[in-house]
Amino acid sequence: MLRYKIEIEGKANPLPVVTFADSQYELAATFLLAEARNFGSAIVDALEEVAEGTKERGKFAGNVFSLEITPETTMICDDISGKECEIETAALKEIAEEYVAAYQRL
Repeated sequence: MLRYKIEIEGKANPLPVVTFADSQYELAATFLLAEARNFGSAIVDALEEVAEGTKERGKFAGNVFSLEITPETTMICDDISGKECEIETAALKEIAEEYVAAYQRL
């Protein structure tokens, strides 16, 4: 189970920020900060289709990041730097849902 927390940071323009206990998922936190504000429901939908078996594989492309989604894992790709991070699909879906909910409460 991934350990993480979502906190609201910033006073003038508050935003939810995800912090993972394991630094190997730092790119996932950056992905959520960069893309989930604008594409949150599309991200959750893409993850959900694969996690629930509606599709065998899925993709998402945002402004800077893209996802390659399989039932077990999702590869997060920074399309500018080329950095990648693999994360469990079910965990990313859960975190993305929480992130979107936190953003909507602002």
